[in-house]
Amino acid sequence: MEAIKSGFHNRILTPYYRRRFYQFGEHLSVRGRIVVKGKVTIGESVLIEGGSQFLAWKNGEIKVGDHVFFNGGVITSTLSVELGNNIVVSAHALIIDHNGYGLDGNPPVEKPVKIGNHVWIGMRAIILKGVAVGDNSVIGAAAVVTKDVEPNTIVASNSAKKIRETSGFTLE
Repeated sequence: MEAIKSGFHNRILTPYYRRRFYQFGEHLSVRGRIVVKGKVTIGESVLIEGGSQFLAWKNGEIKVGDHVFFNGGVITSTLSVELGNNIVVSAHALIIDHNGYGLDGNPPVEKPVKIGNHVWIGMRAIILKGVAVGDNSVIGAAAVVTKDVEPNTIVASNSAKKIRETSGFTLE
């Protein structure tokens, strides 16, 4: 019975959400309820799980590449957030390109976020404004990323410290 329910939701919800995206590629699958606001572009073969939120405010723009699995995370943008190809975003991860509010009467700070290809973002990880994550990298669970992550790197902990390098991605 559960398989029937899940298939029902895929057939019904995916076409409904396609209309909410600015652009979308083939084989988009949405499983459960999600929130989509603003200019959000989705690539080919993307699977989005329920609870995910894509919030492009004002002039913000969100671009998601091909072959991405987005499992209940949140992206909020007032400028630009770009995800590459072959990415996994785990549950409750947050990617944000602004501070939300300015301090002392100043406008909020906005800096683009760019995530490379073949990146895994762990559960509850936070990637803040102005960060570039290199290809073949891993962001550990609950990491708070405030600085760029070099390609082929694993970062973890509250201050996202480098743990070691990876061997990169190889297609066998």
